[in-house]
Amino acid sequence: MDEKSPICLKSELDLFSSLPIQLAIDNSSFAQIHPISSLTDKAPIEFLISGNGEHYLDLAHTILHLQVKIVKKAANAVLTDTDHVAPINYILNTMFSQFSIFMNDKQIASQSNYSYRAFMESLLFSSKSNQDSLQSSALFYKDTAAEHDNVVGASANNGFIARKNRCKLSKTVDLIGILHFDLASQPKLLINGVDVKIKLERHKDTFSLMSSADDFKLVIGSASLFIRKINVEPSIVLAHEKALERGVIKIPIRRSEVRSFALSNGLQSSTIANAFIGQIPTCLILGFVSNAAYNGSVAKNPFKFHHYNLNYLSILDGSKMIPAIPFQPNFESNLYARSYLSLFTDLNRFHNSQNININYEEYKGGYSLYAVDLTPDLAFGECHTSVNRTGNIAIDLKFALPLPETVSLIVYAQYRNTIEIDKSRNVFTDY
Repeated sequence: MDEKSPICLKSELDLFSSLPIQLAIDNSSFAQIHPISSLTDKAPIEFLISGNGEHYLDLAHTILHLQVKIVKKAANAVLTDTDHVAPINYILNTMFSQFSIFMNDKQIASQSNYSYRAFMESLLFSSKSNQDSLQSSALFYKDTAAEHDNVVGASANNGFIARKNRCKLSKTVDLIGILHFDLASQPKLLINGVDVKIKLERHKDTFSLMSSADDFKLVIGSASLFIRKINVEPSIVLAHEKALERGVIKIPIRRSEVRSFALSNGLQSSTIANAFIGQIPTCLILGFVSNAAYNGSVAKNPFKFHHYNLNYLSILDGSKMIPAIPFQPNFESNLYARSYLSLFTDLNRFHNSQNININYEEYKGGYSLYAVDLTPDLAFGECHTSVNRTGNIAIDLKFALPLPETVSLIVYAQYRNTIEIDKSRNVFTDY
């Protein structure tokens, strides 16, 4: 026995301890927040969550509730059995093109390409059981690999059929689920005295719907936000105020953004210089979609991440190549194991029981995503952080065949940052 090893007591032999008791929170409940203006087809949906009073806010429990239906553009006529139309996957979130959040009138985030952020986080950071249960309430039904664009009545795309059946005959669909924003993915409560405004801007119907004809539109009948409000024990509130006389509140966040880069038809190689300038992300997730689908086409699925016969991908961090041996898949010969494995090794899923709901065969059929961990210790998913670095990130791409159409490269990037709040409830960010 190693004499330096500490001696432990098995918990089942601790016969005299009782459970710890929390006294810091007196009460908590969900409050329903309605939009500040009436709903229209094109106007943004805005919610104002007041910070007045003694309540703290639990932004990790921010829930969006919508009631929607699909109707014909002509006179808002009801769908018939011969109308083959369905929303795109995860429509609760993916119907929105942009998400903005303000704290005491300071803009904390303005997330363009919000639909891609929501879909990629839902696909890659939640398990199959979560997608099949909780996320079905947000109309998440995974598209069948290699059948993303199949919109006929007897479609082989099981996801399309499931979403179509939920919406057929213009039935009102009750949707509820989380919003994807940085403050919702951290556990700290937001102190009282901070107003929060959330703004959601819609996509065109040609992006949000899938059909063989552009004859339909998505109508939002009602919208509300549920937010968890916390009554904190007065002595804790007083202690926070005293601590604010000497310092500031610090809220560490994982800040995410999604960028897109157009690649021209016929291109066979490209280096995207200055893809990221300034703070270096901790992780990148890359995928290619049809530019027509990205801009909105009812006949094309915007979440079909086709491989386009990519045969070389590397990230250039200054003079450093990441990974050290570039990804060099050969999709014609079904040789893409390293690219597939990157989703597990670089997203902290390799030694992790939480799986990713993409199998090896599906990866080639519209789920071709590439993950690159840019942290110095390759610990993107761990609870610690590293020193933020600045620099210049370039993306080097090569294809075995010329691109058959104009393509959009979608890049999901994540950073580590901090939001600070002072005694006067002024809000500061380090980005």
